[in-house]
Amino acid sequence: MIESRPHRTRLILGAIAVLLMLSACGGNDPAAAPSPTAQAAAEPTTRAVTPTQARATASPTDLAGQIGDPAMETAEGAHADRPKRQSLAVTIENHPESRPQSGLHKADVVYEAPAEYGIPRFLAIYVNQEAKVLGPVRSARTYFVALANQYDPVYIHAGGSPQSLGQLKKGEMKHIDALRYSGGGFERTSDRVAPHNLYTDTAELRKVIARDPELKGGKGTWGGLEFSDSPTVGREEGLEVTVEYEGGYSVTYYYDERSGQYKREMLGEPHLDRESEKQVAGSAIIVQTVRMFKVKGDKYGRMEMQLRDKGPVLIFQDGRVTKGFWEKTERESPTKYTTEDGQPVKLKKGQVWIQMVPRKGTKVDY
Repeated sequence: MIESRPHRTRLILGAIAVLLMLSACGGNDPAAAPSPTAQAAAEPTTRAVTPTQARATASPTDLAGQIGDPAMETAEGAHADRPKRQSLAVTIENHPESRPQSGLHKADVVYEAPAEYGIPRFLAIYVNQEAKVLGPVRSARTYFVALANQYDPVYIHAGGSPQSLGQLKKGEMKHIDALRYSGGGFERTSDRVAPHNLYTDTAELRKVIARDPELKGGKGTWGGLEFSDSPTVGREEGLEVTVEYEGGYSVTYYYDERSGQYKREMLGEPHLDRESEKQVAGSAIIVQTVRMFKVKGDKYGRMEMQLRDKGPVLIFQDGRVTKGFWEKTERESPTKYTTEDGQPVKLKKGQVWIQMVPRKGTKVDY
């Protein structure tokens, strides 16, 4: 239902439900309810190879000089029709004990999508810049595998759901499982408890990939995203957008005219990068409505997402909003974004944030 108001429009996607399990756990932050032990229980426990252990007292900042090289800016060819090098796709967690995260501000594209227990996770795509401290790295889900596959990357994760690991074993995509890979590139810090303390470095990952003939060679794509010096700008004002997920977790983007960026907040607080302490922001924000449902028989309540589908989308850039549609015709095909009259959406060059919004139980205000 779309409800028009002066300077503000509300798009309500289904009813707001209450997760009884989360409420029973207590706490002011609904996303904080599951304990680290409960969250860790949802991950595979069998580890063929343990990641390199960090030095005692190490923190993500300390590891900046230990994991890999200093950050390297590679602005040349940024957002050309095809990436100039192989993409990296990394699953980053958003459990309260993982905040603030490191390195998300260096990604070209970041997806945020719900996972079990009402706690979202990120999928970050890296092409043009290096994140010398990146994490915490977490496990794969089937929809992250499908979304990452569009970019022809090496997918970086730490274990995963049985369904996602099954997909990866079939050879759908080149990938590195930090819990099972012996080629290096990962370290655990001692300032946070596992599983919220696994970090990597994109420059170091590229060195690892270059040494492994089974990983190198991907050319990368933009996964259906089209960038332009003349981006699609909507007629309607779009200075702010808030997505409130079922269970109470919310994210807000508000337009900063001076920088031309949408600054990001989580649960009403600025989303900061741990190392730089700068607020995370995007040049373009995509709010993509999808169908989500629980995996039948999964005792941890894992979710699945219908991605071979078509649905509504909102694109925010330059303080305006464009209404349109997203469509993905095959599992391997890229996601296409169009305006309501069927024209391809052109995105402003810079970081893109894509909020994957379940059709039921989520509220979007803008």
